[in-house]
Amino acid sequence: MPRFSLKYPYFIVVGCFIVSILGIVSMMRLPVDLFPTIKIPVVAIATFYNGMPPEQIETTITYRFERFFTLGSNIDHIESSSLPGVSLIKIYFQPGTNADSAVSNIANLAMADLARLPVGTLPPIVLKFDASSLPVCLVGLKAKNLNQATIRDFGQFAIRDQLATVAGASVPFPFGGKYRQIMVYVDPLKLEAYQLSAMDVVRTINDSNLILPVGFAFLGQTYYNLFSNNQTTLEELNSIPLKTIGTSSALVKDLGYAKDDAAIQTTIVLVDGKPSVYLPILRQGGGSNTIAIVNGIKKVLSSLVDIPQQLITQLFFDQSLYIRSSIKSLVFEGTLGLGLTALMILIFLGSFRATLASFFSIPLSVLGTFMILALGDNSINVMILGGMALAFSRLIDDSVVVLENIYRHLELGEPPAIAAEKGAMEVSLPVLASTVTAGIVFLPVVLLYGVSKYLFSALALSAVIALALSYIVAMTVVPLFCTTFLKQRIGPTFEKKGGSSI
Repeated sequence: MPRFSLKYPYFIVVGCFIVSILGIVSMMRLPVDLFPTIKIPVVAIATFYNGMPPEQIETTITYRFERFFTLGSNIDHIESSSLPGVSLIKIYFQPGTNADSAVSNIANLAMADLARLPVGTLPPIVLKFDASSLPVCLVGLKAKNLNQATIRDFGQFAIRDQLATVAGASVPFPFGGKYRQIMVYVDPLKLEAYQLSAMDVVRTINDSNLILPVGFAFLGQTYYNLFSNNQTTLEELNSIPLKTIGTSSALVKDLGYAKDDAAIQTTIVLVDGKPSVYLPILRQGGGSNTIAIVNGIKKVLSSLVDIPQQLITQLFFDQSLYIRSSIKSLVFEGTLGLGLTALMILIFLGSFRATLASFFSIPLSVLGTFMILALGDNSINVMILGGMALAFSRLIDDSVVVLENIYRHLELGEPPAIAAEKGAMEVSLPVLASTVTAGIVFLPVVLLYGVSKYLFSALALSAVIALALSYIVAMTVVPLFCTTFLKQRIGPTFEKKGGSSI
């Protein structure tokens, strides 16, 4: 009568060990994100010309750029907005287009068309946007005794530099608050009296505040480094002569005053109804881990240096909470499925060892799924976890069917090795048919297009891989376990000695 070969069980044991180790390593190294990678790049081009009205921005900058960008490849459509002093253009590319190539192509076109724009137009800023451009968390800054300009200063020059040390994190400039700068306020009537204009004041202050490389000087045996800018206080700025008439000069303080103030505020951030500042934390590409980034941000916030005690930092948005919740739900579903199935098998079969055989299905299937996902450009995200959660209700079914049939053969008096082989082979085709039937439900996903394709393809991929691995485990690991650990049984329809049926 055929029996398991000596090498066959060893291959299965070694395979289970390798899958377990590689699965755990893959699960730890896979990047964690909220959504799968959506390969539909969007390139944004921002061009600035201070003071130009929207109508002229549209005709002289936006329209010219739009026509020139049509020379790019794989463009799906272009959207644009013309605002006072700003031209914003978004270029949407076809799905699957390489994002880096798209940015490089548009940047080259933008710089080539810059010479045709009005004189004084600043060079365009070209940025790439995708799903990972969404912030993984927001760090809020607030203080009772500090003004908005001071809070923004600490956020931009102290806290931002420390948060940027977190691996995988990208920290843009803060939002909200006021941008601190030296403002010069002049009286229009006094300007008219001195026959000066506001631009005369701007040019004179700029010419008087140049930082030029003066050089070095040897005085005796000493080597001196010379500086050309000595205007470091407001009083020195107020003493700049704007116009000389005869032997007297009109100074800045004669027409107005210089003040350590803030630029005109264009954005405001309210936290709990109070003006605040926030720093967005973005996730860089290249396999960054959202949970690790958020944990790193929290660690840095707990040990900030060179900031006043009254400045309070807090996370008022945390994207990792959704991912943590999905992982907890997945673990709960898996544990619940294992527990209820084990209880059912224990009640109906009355064997603790047979119950233990079913425990291999879910862990090995899940670890094997992570191992296979790590071979491609995948991440642990809510769609992947959702696919596994859908498959959890089926992962153990194949093993239960195989186990029950093997147990039936054991009760017929057959040796464990024979019962395991016969029991598995008899149900191999029906179990395969049920597994394929469950997996083929996800076939229409291949017909999806656009963002839906990338979202639901990840869900279907994880579910199909887990189902396929559950079948492999049911046909290999479960029979091997039964061969090794289950004992021969004599059912109630067989005599103990003769073996003939009653």
